[in-house]
Amino acid sequence: MKPGRPARVDAIELSAYLRAIRRGSVAVVVCALVGAIAGVGWMIRTPKVYSSTSAVLVSDVPLYLARKGERGAKWFTIDTEASRLVSEPVLDATRKATGELNIRAHVHLAAVPTTKVLKVTYQSTDKVAAQRGAATMTQTYLQLRRADLEKRRDDRVELIGQQIATLNARLDETVVKGKASAGKIAEQRASRAAIIQQIAARQTESRQVRTTSAYPGQVLRIGGTTQPRRINPFVPPVDGLVLGGLAGLLVAYIRSSRLGRASDVSRLVPGRSVVTLPKHWIGPPGVRVHTWDPITIGVLGIGAGTVMVAPPDDQPGEAERSAADQLSAALRSHGRESRVVDQSVLPADAIPALDPHQASTVLVTGEGVNSEPGSVLAALTKNVVLIVTPKTRQRALINAVHRAGEVGAEVQGVVLLTRFARPGGRFMPAVLRRST
Repeated sequence: MKPGRPARVDAIELSAYLRAIRRGSVAVVVCALVGAIAGVGWMIRTPKVYSSTSAVLVSDVPLYLARKGERGAKWFTIDTEASRLVSEPVLDATRKATGELNIRAHVHLAAVPTTKVLKVTYQSTDKVAAQRGAATMTQTYLQLRRADLEKRRDDRVELIGQQIATLNARLDETVVKGKASAGKIAEQRASRAAIIQQIAARQTESRQVRTTSAYPGQVLRIGGTTQPRRINPFVPPVDGLVLGGLAGLLVAYIRSSRLGRASDVSRLVPGRSVVTLPKHWIGPPGVRVHTWDPITIGVLGIGAGTVMVAPPDDQPGEAERSAADQLSAALRSHGRESRVVDQSVLPADAIPALDPHQASTVLVTGEGVNSEPGSVLAALTKNVVLIVTPKTRQRALINAVHRAGEVGAEVQGVVLLTRFARPGGRFMPAVLRRST
């Protein structure tokens, strides 16, 4: 950007990005620290939990229940047994033993596919509930598995009995009735012998099945409760740090689009006079004449005339009217007759008439220069003093300077109202609050 030329409306410089990063780093660091502190506070308030782990060895399914192709056969897998360990009957028994409702939220199950061991860890803020939870789950699981194996054993015995009954019926059909040839008799005898052999084999299998134990497995370890500890203690601080940093980035982004200090105003409108004033004086209220010298010198240089005092794009408020009052008082201290008039009391598209007998300056407070009424007033007065605050958008100030130039008005200066204040203090003494 060349010296003495205002920034383009659509101009974006690398220095602007660097400036935003530099200024926003403080907001990001502060917000991140606040988030981390909040996360630590949340972590401290989180109750500690006890953990109890029980391990159970799952036995293999008996071969008579795992024959491929047989009715009701079910192959043994660790995933199937893990599902049984967290089935509703097991959870119901655990609820009764611990008094806690959401059992799944307290349970961590470890089931490695290449092993026959299931590990269940129960976590609770109650030490007794943690130990009871792990023990109850494994014991109830073994009871359910034993009952399932016994049922499947009984079903197998019943199936074998049905097969024997079918073989007996076939055996009865092989009885020789009436006269038969020697070949027919020999064939029937061979068939009966084969059926009798099958019946004997089924009877032997039935006795073996009935006497086989339905062993479900055994509990390898019922661990006691561990020392109380917090689960994932670093997660809340880290989450708070990240969320706080993101909030800081948002704050930095918002602040980067605002006017922060007088150097920002001087950078955006180079060559114009910039005056920094507090909204409220720190100390006894009064008119600080020399503070206005950069602008009063320019206004005095234009001779008698009218000067518009307005914000870039807002309605004039108490701050803008007070600034006009002080500029008027500063001009009078230099011997220039001056008065302040609100645009609201003037006819449409008109400016106050000047006294032909003396050199005077009329300050007109009006709507923002970027608005239609404000640009018309700027074109009529030919001179503009802009009033901005640290919250004013940079783009609004740039647009106001360009709009004033488009309508043929000269920006005599920019007044930056800071936020320093003294309780009870005012921008101007009451006697100078309004000059007309």
